[in-house]
Amino acid sequence: MDRRSVLAVEAFEGTNDAIKRGGTLARKGAVMVKVAKPNQDMRFDVPVIGVETIKVAAEAKLRVVAIEAGKTLLLERHAIVDLANDADISIVAR
Repeated sequence: MDRRSVLAVEAFEGTNDAIKRGGTLARKGAVMVKVAKPNQDMRFDVPVIGVETIKVAAEAKLRVVAIEAGKTLLLERHAIVDLANDADISIVAR
């Protein structure tokens, strides 16, 4: 998201490619929002962000990664936080 406009919606390509696609359209400081779809079967399809997600977000010059608390899995949480801090990216869970 940039200035209240949705720049990319994740489809089959996955989170990282959606960030790259949106990053080509965004100004510096855009926001990524990662949430579960309505009625998403959390037994088989859990929203996930990992180290590579934060690396791609940094390359796209995102400033905020917002996730759905309690429904988004963070792989290698400490590494994610360290990378986000180094890239000046805030991680927000709601």
